[in-house]
Amino acid sequence: MARHSVTVKLNFPSLASSTSEAVNEATTKIARRAGDGFIGDVIWTDRPHGAVRATTYKARLRNARENTLLKAATNE
Repeated sequence: MARHSVTVKLNFPSLASSTSEAVNEATTKIARRAGDGFIGDVIWTDRPHGAVRATTYKARLRNARENTLLKAATNE
């Protein structure tokens, strides 16, 4: 059997821009499932990262007591 060498070159900026919308949709869904006082953001470094956070005291307290974000992220 002959061995073949394959080189794959990825265009990371293009890949990141195409996945940004999916990351944004996922963070929006999680924030919506978590309820009032939560917001989702896309944070850019070398690639897009999603983050959902509590914006009010009431939401932070609810998240601390009930793990609201964890439940919202794991339930589909």
